[in-house]
Amino acid sequence: MDATMAGLVGALGGAMLGAGGAWGAAMIAFRAARYQADRQADSQHQQWLRQIRRETYSSFLAAAYATQRHLLTAMNARVLGMDEEGQAERRQLREAAVVDQTRFEDIRSVLVLEAPEEVREKAAELSRIFTALFKGQTWRHGDPGLQRGDMKRYEQARKLINEIQELCRTSLTEPQ
Repeated sequence: MDATMAGLVGALGGAMLGAGGAWGAAMIAFRAARYQADRQADSQHQQWLRQIRRETYSSFLAAAYATQRHLLTAMNARVLGMDEEGQAERRQLREAAVVDQTRFEDIRSVLVLEAPEEVREKAAELSRIFTALFKGQTWRHGDPGLQRGDMKRYEQARKLINEIQELCRTSLTEPQ
């Protein structure tokens, strides 16, 4: 009976150790699967955020380039006559410029939510330059063309757009 009892105790002990080992292995596998699922969810979330930023940056830069084009158009508006036809064409240019500048500011308000601090600061600086140029443009009031002093601001705006573009590109490729 002693050998039988010893065999029974040994079998029960072995079964308990086996069950404990199986339970431990299951817990390790569960934690590994949970970790993998969390990493995948985080990766998908980061990809989603990058896509939103990419769309925001793209829209912002397109609006900035369109606004810049209207400023360039203002410089070329000097060739328009001061007659009724020239004034009508100048009025169309003004209306299109106002629409694009408004779009630029609307998209900049979205950029403030999505972009890193450095991009937001540069975008605000660009907005100030555009606002100053649009306020100072005499072509909006009937006299064609940018003034000579405005050319410096126009060049600043051009450089800022290039800097912002590079910052946006960097922001999309660096991990957050």
